[in-house]
Order: sequence, then C-alpha cells, then structure tokens
Amino acid sequence: MTNSLPRTRRPLRPATGGATALVSAVVFAVAATTVACAPGGSDTALRVALWAGGHELEIERQVADRYEALHPGVRVVLESAPNGYEERLLTSIAAGRPPDVYLMDSPDIPTFVERGLALDLAPYQEALGFRPDSVFGQVAEAFRRGQSMFALPKDFTPMVLYANRSVLAAASAENLLPAVWSPAGPSEVAPAGWTWADFRRAAEAVVADTDGDGRPDVFGFDFPRNLYQWVPFVWSAGGDILAPGGSRAAGYLDGPEALEAYRFLTALAEDGLTPGAQFVQQGDPAREARFASGGQAFLLSGHWTLPVFRDLVEAGALDLAIVPIPHHPSRTAATSVLYASGWAVPPNAPNLRRAIDLAGFLASPEAQRIRARSGLAIPSRIDVAAEIAAADGTGVEDAFIALVAGARMTWGARVRDFSRIEALAVEIMDRRLVRGESLASSASDVARRIDAEFEW
Repeated sequence: MTNSLPRTRRPLRPATGGATALVSAVVFAVAATTVACAPGGSDTALRVALWAGGHELEIERQVADRYEALHPGVRVVLESAPNGYEERLLTSIAAGRPPDVYLMDSPDIPTFVERGLALDLAPYQEALGFRPDSVFGQVAEAFRRGQSMFALPKDFTPMVLYANRSVLAAASAENLLPAVWSPAGPSEVAPAGWTWADFRRAAEAVVADTDGDGRPDVFGFDFPRNLYQWVPFVWSAGGDILAPGGSRAAGYLDGPEALEAYRFLTALAEDGLTPGAQFVQQGDPAREARFASGGQAFLLSGHWTLPVFRDLVEAGALDLAIVPIPHHPSRTAATSVLYASGWAVPPNAPNLRRAIDLAGFLASPEAQRIRARSGLAIPSRIDVAAEIAAADGTGVEDAFIALVAGARMTWGARVRDFSRIEALAVEIMDRRLVRGESLASSASDVARRIDAEFEW
C-alpha cells in the first residue's frame, strides 16, 4: 500500500492480443531460471514503474540506492507516473517496452493477471527468500491465484476512523467513543459495541455554529462519496456489493443491507452532520485540514493519512484517536476494507532474471524497514510490522494492526476493471442527495447497468 492508497481509479484500455502470446513464450523460456543471485554487470539499468511522488518517492530512492550498493554496476531507474499510471503501464507492456518491475495496486490485479501481464513468481520464492506465510494473510491472498503468486506484497492499510478528541470533548461527547488508541492512552470508557447509532450520537453532539453566522462550522463527519470509502458500511450491515465470486451486482448492490447503509450515510448529510452537498459532487479537498483544525470530529481514511497528523500530535496541536468503523446494530463488529500493493514483473521484462531479483529485494524485510520510515502504510511482512509497532511508543501502529483481522481485501483485487463499477456506484447516493431520488430505485438502476456492462 502507499501514500496514494487507494489511487484514483480510471477506466483501463484493453490490452492488445499480441501481448498474451509474447507472455506465454517468455514464461516458457525462463521457467527453469535460477535467481538466487542475479549476475552482476556494468552499466545495467533496471527500470521500476510506480506512482509515488514527493516524500514517498524519496524513500523509494533510498531503497533503490541500497539495491545498487549490493549490486555494483546495476542502476535502478524509478519511473513515477502519479497520473494515468495503469494506462501507461498497460501500453508499455503490450507495446514491448515494459519496465523491469512495476508496482501493482490491488484493484489492478485482475487486469494484469488475467491478461497475462504479470509473471508467476511462485517458482522463485525460495530463491528470493520469500514465504507467503510471512505476510499478512489477506494481503498474500490478494496476489495469489491457486499456487501462483503474481506480485510480492509491498505494504497495505485498512480503513479506520480518525477521531479528534478535542472536538468531542468540547461537546461532552468523548464518552461516546469505544475503547480507542490515543497518545494519552486508552479510553477508560468503553460502551458496548460501536454501532451506527453510537456514531451518529457522537456526530450530532459536535455540530455547532461557533462564529454565530447561523451556519454550522463544526461537523461530525464528511460524506463518504466514493465506493472505497463506503463499502465497509455495507459489509458492516451484513451485506455486500457483489454476489459471492463477483458474479453479479443485482440483489447485492441494491440489496436490503446495502440500502440500509446508504440510508444511514445519506441521512448524515441530509440532517446537517456533514458539510454541504457541493462536496458530494466534487469531493472534499479540505477534509483533512478541517479535521485537524477542529472543524470535524471524525475522518474516514487509511494509514496513508497518518503522516499528515503526526507532527500535529507530537506538538500537542491535535488530540488524535483511532477507532473502528461503526457497525449495524445487528452485528457485533465492523468489517473494514484493505488496500494493498505489490511488486510485479512483466514476463517480457528486458532483464528478466535481474528483474525477478530486484522484485524480491523490493519486497524484502530490509526494503520494508527503509520504507516504513515514511509512515504511509503497514509493512506487508508480519515480522517487520511487529518491529515497527514495537518501536512506536504512541501505540498507533498496534492500533492499526489490531484492526487488520476484521478487514477484507477490496473486491477490486478479484474483479477485473473494477474501476468501472466504482464509477457507476458513485451515482447511488449522489442521486439521492442531489436530485432527491429514491435510494432503492437508483441502486437498482446502477446494479442493472453494471450487470449489463460486465455480462458476468
């Protein structure tokens, strides 16, 4: 996983037919290759495609520098494309100009695997020192198909709720929280469960007009418009958005449990507990700043947001807590969603043996320890994540790891071109909040269109 987790999904271009044939030929050609130590050489450049930017790219450069130090004569060239990443990558592989290694986002897995654009790395696991059981189970399974492993996991995050305890305390609502992590220690008050009703009471309590202009300027939550944000609420009501195996949307995306989740979330907006409807249409670029400055009690996000808040927490400017996503009253706990990324090798990589070796290093404990300095995600290796948590005196890493067990991987890791479903699903609650349409009718219409488009 990454700082851009999850990355903005865009429709993917279809791969050309020639790419699959090339893949098959290359796979057979390298099936018996040993990669325990890729041979050294002078002026060898290995290209790595990824979407990192800013500080994350600087950290990846440190990882690359370490690999170069261990392999004199080899240069690692990082080719970052924060925008249009999937399209560029698909085009380069299909055109016969692929990178040696590329970073695969969990919603991209079916696209690259089913089109034969990712090498099965399972035959090289032993040589690379990689064991699937060294990785968090849900993360490893996302990149596996049977006995095959199509990427070596990098890092990941579950979605959680960040809580601004100062906002809640000002409204005498802090006691409504479940047991939480915070720099000040665990909450002494732990009400039974953490239901939608508990969450709504806390969100209602903090809404206030502090400047006296007749409009609220402190809110409980920001509206979760996108599927990657709201799918945990559907799961936490006991429902789903697709049938088992991802075989259809009808009866699930518009099912009774999903409709309950939509009603709960849209009611938060309709009742004034979230900022205005303009954020429904355009997203909310101010959400993190509003949360940190005391204008919002709860923020739904992943580990990638944590670096934004760490300095404020350490300076005493933000009293931060981490709590689970609330669940439907009929359930005992929430089911959150996981997003992960991993290092893959295109079968037509120009330096295939070296590429496999580099992918192994990029997923190694050493690389994950370097990368953990960014604080953007949880290392995929259980032992490295435990090391990072043990060294974290605040307890925040333990809090995130504790929530992993109750989470599942995004449907995008199993359903090809899932971005098309995400693009359509965003209409369901938009049509209610913007046009006043019935949630049942909009959900049924969207589910029907998804099934027609995918022709499962």
